[in-house]
Amino acid sequence: MKLKKVIENALDMLEKADNGIVLLNMYNEVVHPADAAFRGEAVHPYNAKAFIEESLSQNGLDLRDKELRMQLLKLILILEETEANKNRKRKLDAVLEGYEMESFGKIV
Repeated sequence: MKLKKVIENALDMLEKADNGIVLLNMYNEVVHPADAAFRGEAVHPYNAKAFIEESLSQNGLDLRDKELRMQLLKLILILEETEANKNRKRKLDAVLEGYEMESFGKIV
């Protein structure tokens, strides 16, 4: 399974979690507490955090390591900052396109 799909499933699971606990029905499907109550389904609690960590660990990304988590956050922030700077530079270049930049700031 690709890492993107695992992350999407983890985010979906966390949306349905209540304080890190998800409810599984008899088919091992994650069920929102309100849906389970409405349908009258029998459910049992499951630790979402442990399941997500195990899924990511099987795909080579061990999030139990705090240093790795911090490095991943730093990497994502740097990538986002780089992308934002690239967009700003592109917009600035478009604005300054018609101007003579060699003579900019010179007193004539």
